Formats: sequence, structure tokens, C-alpha cells
Amino acid sequence: MQLEFLGKLQRILNEGLFVASYKYALILAIAELSVEKNDREDGSLHLPLEEISDRFIAFYWRQAAPFGGGTYLHHNTGKEASAVTRIRAFQQYAPTLAAAREHPRWHTLVRSIARLLVEMPLWKLQRVGADRLDFLYEEQLVDEGIVLRPGIADCFRQQFAVVQALVQMAWLTFVQRLPANRELLGSTGDLADFLFGCERTGLAAIVSGLRDVQKGTCFYCQGPLHQTVEVDHFIPWSRYPRDLGHNFVLAHDTCNRDKRDMLAAPIHLTRWVERNDNENAALRQIFDDARFMCDMDASLTVAEWSYDTAERSGALVWVQKRGQTAHLTPDWRRLFLAA
Repeated sequence: MQLEFLGKLQRILNEGLFVASYKYALILAIAELSVEKNDREDGSLHLPLEEISDRFIAFYWRQAAPFGGGTYLHHNTGKEASAVTRIRAFQQYAPTLAAAREHPRWHTLVRSIARLLVEMPLWKLQRVGADRLDFLYEEQLVDEGIVLRPGIADCFRQQFAVVQALVQMAWLTFVQRLPANRELLGSTGDLADFLFGCERTGLAAIVSGLRDVQKGTCFYCQGPLHQTVEVDHFIPWSRYPRDLGHNFVLAHDTCNRDKRDMLAAPIHLTRWVERNDNENAALRQIFDDARFMCDMDASLTVAEWSYDTAERSGALVWVQKRGQTAHLTPDWRRLFLAA
């Protein structure tokens, strides 16, 4: 099923008619939500339309900003894409995406983009020329959302890195080929970073709170924290590039550098799951005050997906400093059965 899934997805990217970049954002939104949510018993997954819209806006937030000397990139073969225009207009109310989500008009924007998704890309995504592939979801709304067909969310989880790379490359190529962008892109820097780099809210705001929760000790080695500390993504940013609050831990800079982009060994995973469960109320307050998104269930789902992918590939996990690693064994799964 995995190969068939990737083959059909590549047909959409290679053969589909793209007059705007909406379909790329839609695929990535579905992929990320598949990782963060749990399937129904039959393997299907319901994705609320407004959650897809929220994620869709997040992808375009940076792209709606000026690029290179205050000029805006185009995202449509004709006049500017309506979603980009609406997001750009909203940016006058908030300088960052985190601040935008706190604005009283945020939900109005989300609902507006949700209606646009229904009008445009949602029912066109699976159409390639005269063919209707119809493998991702039924083309009808169910309880104000779409329902991914059984097994599709799992395909997105298992192939997340591949899907992300395929879609981002296709999106990048689409933007580069738009005639209105050619002159601008001829004299600018890293287009890929502009399109897909993530807005990183300042992590300094959560250091004090995490220090209190961890009782002044490094999350990994349990040694006392001094002045040189770093906020670490427990599930590495390179594996899942979203700032979910419960994923943050406070560590010595040396522990953080030694861990790099590896998953932590089950001994650390156990401590992380227990901390999030026991300190959930305190953590939510820390992240709410700093305007970080926090959803413990989503963080657990992302962690379970990350460790499952690592075990399937025979990956090593980080144990402690001086590069001590070990192969991941199935023992980690009991933590999620309990959760």
C-alpha cells in the first residue's frame, strides 16, 4: 500500500494541473495532521476543516510576507491567490503567527480560508487530467471535515519525510517557474528557506518555567542546571518541524549538542511521558503565557510515530554524553499503551 500511495501522490504532483500552490499546502496540512492525530478503529481519520485551514494559513504566513527588497512573490498563474491576499491583509494585525492566533479575528480568518478550501483545492486535489484518483478521502464533507480513507493516515505517517520532500520540491519548482517571479528570483538568496522555514518563537520565554518544573536539573543527565542551558526539542526539530509546547525540555548545552538530531533512549522517553502527565497543568500555563501551541495528545502521537519509524528502520537512539548510543528495542511501546 505504501508504494501505491507514493505512486499516486507523485501523479498528483507531476501530472496535476496547478494554477495556484494551494494543493501543495493542502497535502502538507493533511500529512502533519495525520501524524498528530489517532485513527478510528477502521483505520480512517476525520480531519476537521477548520484544523486543515489553520495549518494551511501557517504554511502561507511566511510566504505572504515581502521577499527581497519588499517585493512579494506570486503564488498563482493569474492574479494573486485569494488565500495569500487574505493572510497578507491579516498580517497588519499581528507581527507573528503566534500573535495572530491570539487575535480576536483569527477564527474569522480560519473560517474564511476553510470556505475557500471547499470552493477550490479540496475537491480538485485528486483529479489528474481526466482521471479521478480518489485514494485520499471521499469528496464530501462529513461533520465539517474530511475523512481520510482507511490506511491513508498511516501512509502519511510512515512516509512523512518522503512526502514532505516531494511536495516542497514540487512547490519550490512551481513558484520558480511563474513568469512573474523570474526577475525577482534572479537576484535573491535562499528561496527554499523563505517558503518553508518555520517561524521560531523566542524560546527564552519558557526557560524559567521549565527550570522550575524540572527542579533545576538537566532533563537528560539530571545534573544541576547552571547558566549555560538550552531549550531542546525532545523529538528533534529535524524529524518534525513544529513547536509543540510539551515537546520542549531544558538541558545542558553539552547534553543538547551531544544528542544532536537523534531520538533519546527509552529511559529519557519514560521521563518525558511521566513529566508531561504529572506536570500537564503547569506546562500548559508556561506555554500559554509564551504563546506556544500546546497539545499533549498531539505531542504523544508525534512521539509515538517518531519512535515507531525509528524502530522500523533499525535506528540508533541517544543514551548519554560522549556519543553513547544503542539500538531502539520494542520496549518503548509499553509507555504509549499506558498513555
